[in-house]
Parts: sequence; C-alpha cells; structure tokens
Amino acid sequence: MTIMEQMSRSSKKRDELIATDFLVSAKSTVRAYAVAVTEAASPNVRKTLTEQLNKAIQTHAQIADYMIKNDMYVAYDLEKQLKHDEEKINIVKDLLHPKK
Repeated sequence: MTIMEQMSRSSKKRDELIATDFLVSAKSTVRAYAVAVTEAASPNVRKTLTEQLNKAIQTHAQIADYMIKNDMYVAYDLEKQLKHDEEKINIVKDLLHPKK
C-alpha cells in the first residue's frame, strides 16, 4: 500500500499527522507574528499584528488541546511523549519502506 493510499484511509494516525502538521504551522505563525510586532514602528501596525498574534496563540492552544484530549500529544509527561514520538517515527519508516 502506498503512502497516499495509507493517508486516504480514515484513521487516528492520519488525523494525528494532520493535527501535528497544523500545530507546527500554528507555532511558526506565532513566532512570525511575535517578530513582526517587535519590528513594527507604527503603533497601528503593532496593534494589528498584536491582535493577529493573539489569534494565532489561541489557534495553537486549540490545536494542542485537541491533540492532548485525543492522546495525540502528551504535553505533561516527557517519557510518554518520547515513546509516542518513537512510535510515530516507526510508522513513518514503515510507510516509506514497507516490508514485502
């Protein structure tokens, strides 16, 4: 089964992959807005960027909360999160190099 076939199937693993990608993107957006706020000279631009930053932080929190609630992210237990990450790495390896 190809990666695309695997991803087209409805599954928790697929949902987790999508949520993880969304979380990483949201985190990147927060960083970008934070830098932009500190670089803006205009008070109006700073205000607008700060509003967008706050929305990006809320979005990040919503995604993280969803992932925690659905056992996709173990934010408060490093050992469990490392084990979870190792399982994800093995899944990706299996997808990229299926056993024949």
